[in-house]
Order: sequence, then C-alpha cells, then structure tokens
Amino acid sequence: MKQTNDNLTIINDLQKEIQCLKNILEREGISYQEELDQLKNSANAETIETNQGSRIVFPNEITKDMANRFFARFWGRTDVYAKRVENKKTNKAGYYPQCINFWSDGCGKKWNAGLRCQDCHYQKYKALTIDSIMSHLKGNEVIGVYPLHKDNTCRFLVFDFDNHNKDAGNDYANKDERWKEEVDAMREICQLNGIDPLIERSRSGKGAHIWIFFDKPISAILARNFGNALLDKGAEQVNLKSFKYYDRMIPAQDSMPKGGLGNLIALPLQGRALKDGNSAFIDENWNAYSNQWNALWSKPKLHRCL
Repeated sequence: MKQTNDNLTIINDLQKEIQCLKNILEREGISYQEELDQLKNSANAETIETNQGSRIVFPNEITKDMANRFFARFWGRTDVYAKRVENKKTNKAGYYPQCINFWSDGCGKKWNAGLRCQDCHYQKYKALTIDSIMSHLKGNEVIGVYPLHKDNTCRFLVFDFDNHNKDAGNDYANKDERWKEEVDAMREICQLNGIDPLIERSRSGKGAHIWIFFDKPISAILARNFGNALLDKGAEQVNLKSFKYYDRMIPAQDSMPKGGLGNLIALPLQGRALKDGNSAFIDENWNAYSNQWNALWSKPKLHRCL
C-alpha cells in the first residue's frame, strides 16, 4: 500500500511540474502542442525509412489467381468501374466511370461537356474484368471501384484521411504531417475494439485509407452505423476531441442515390505508385511492409455479429 501511495505522489508531482512548464511556455508565447508535435516527428524520423519503395519485395509476376484473390477483398461493383485519367493540357486528373460509348457519335460529353454520364441516354458502362485489375496491379492504369452495390450492401468499410479540398491537387495530398496522428489514433481505436485494420498510405504519399473487411455483404447503413459508432466511442477511448483530417467514410451513402453510383475509392497496390512506397500497406512505424501480399492476407474479415 505504501508503494502505491508513493507512486501516486510521484505521478501528482509530475503532473504539477508538467502544468508548470506549460504555463511558462504559454507566457513566452510558445505552443506546447507544436513543441510536442516536433518531438514526435523527430522520433518518427528515426524509424521511418526515406526510400519506402526499396522496402517492398515485388512478386515475379502478377497472375490471374492473385488478381482474383485481391478483388475478393476489395469487392465492389463489377458492372461498372472508374479509371484515373489525366488531362495533358491542364495537367489535372480525375476518376471517371468507363463507358463503352465514350466519345462516340452518341456520347453526351462530346456535345455537352457538362452532362453527367448517368444522365446520358447512350451511357453503357464497361464491366470490371480481371484483366483491368491486373493492369492496375502491374502499374499500367489506376482503377477505382464503387463499393456500394445495387442492393445497398457492401463488403468493406474505409476511413479516408485524404485531403479532398480544392487545393489538394490531383491525388488529394494533405498539406502537413499532423494527419498521421489521427490515423495512428484510428488504428489504436480499432485495436482497442478487437479490430485489426489494414492501413494503406494512399497514392499521394500524404494521406491514408484504413480498410476493414467483412466476411459477407452487409447493408451499407449497418456498416456506416458501425463506423460512426467506432469513431464516437473511439474518440473517447483515446481522448481525441475531433478528427480534423478525417475526410469521409466509404461507402459514403446508406443507399444507392437515384441515377448515381455512389462514391468510388481507388484500389491499393497500384504497381507504379508502389515503387515509391505509396498505394502501399504500412506498419505502425509508417514503413511499407516488405511483403505487401502477406500483409493483405494476414488481416481477418469481420463477422456480421461484430
């Protein structure tokens, strides 16, 4: 009992000392939080390797079996998909649903650039094929999938920490490093609640996706309610007042919008970005896993009762 009381006395003294130091910093116009962030960043700099792409051991080839197993995790709609397209004249890029009749004589965009694909009478979406997924994994193109199925179910949930503001650039990069703290907090929240998430550093290298997989399709509203509950409960568990850099949850809709497709998300492990250590799965030190495929297979799928 005496040892416990001694420990409590030491803790109380330390807390008083910390508060005293905070008061001194405040009087001098120095931000305690900024100083703390710099210390954290310095500690991380010692553990994060500069050349992240060199950490990754690439498979000798991408096979159809690998592509099939890959899509079994990232199972979105197969009757439509999106591809990243870069405008060479403006140097701007975006993701667009792929249409068989694109830029044909009947294509609405050919005579009305503002027409949405879903409003075009000649719209005929391309189906997502294993060949397209293999092309993505090899680095030949960048594929995005629509996770919300026609029956309003989904097979995964994503917490998106990319920057979708207008000034973010082509690949939604965050402007500073503080978003990493929130990703670390979200990882901890998942772990505290018995969930082992898969963390992906996104294509820009300045954002992240946190993936949670389900073993069966579940209703999008149930998945989103689960995600919101995790955010609310978790913020209390890790003493986080708010998620400033958290952008959205995907699927972003409870049900399919009339005439729309719902939000898309770019698939990870894009071959070209992976060479820079981006579009890659990362560990708790923000280092890319050496074997990306083993990291993917190691993550369990959640059962609906959770």
